[in-house]
Amino acid sequence: MIKINTRMLQSIFLITVSVSMIAAINLNQVFAQNPSNPDLNVLKGSITSTSNNGNTTEPAWILGGVYKFTDFNSSSPALNTTFYMTKIDGSAEHTHSIYDLKLTGDPVVDSNSNSTIFNGTTTVTLKDGPVANVPTQISLLDNSAIVISVDGNMTNDHFGSTPIYGTQHLICVEIPDLCS
Repeated sequence: MIKINTRMLQSIFLITVSVSMIAAINLNQVFAQNPSNPDLNVLKGSITSTSNNGNTTEPAWILGGVYKFTDFNSSSPALNTTFYMTKIDGSAEHTHSIYDLKLTGDPVVDSNSNSTIFNGTTTVTLKDGPVANVPTQISLLDNSAIVISVDGNMTNDHFGSTPIYGTQHLICVEIPDLCS
């Protein structure tokens, strides 16, 4: 007669269920890595950043909005971004857009860090109107982040000395119930 240790059986069951759940989560992440961007020629995401006033490292502004980067695998990609900029006390809310990307050279791909850097010029909207031909660098970091750096000299350091950060995700696309 075989004696079954029920505690051991429960432990084996829990371990099996836990491993199955982990495997399911990993497979789900592999096959649905970025539901915001199912089209390989379109990258949509959110601007989620802070900026300083240029004379301190402390955040002075909150930036939040969206961007769409299309045809980035071609010689003429398009970047369109619009975001709110608000002081950290909630005052002085206004919007900016960055668009009309014109590349100045080929993108630089770093396979070690899984990043791609695009250098070019854009148009940036400011209080007194749009400023064209602003030197701009766009970095796609792994499959999760974007960094947009605009020339402070041409924008009167409006965005401080920090780049504009974002994610390569839109939560309202990935989990629509959160935004309905």
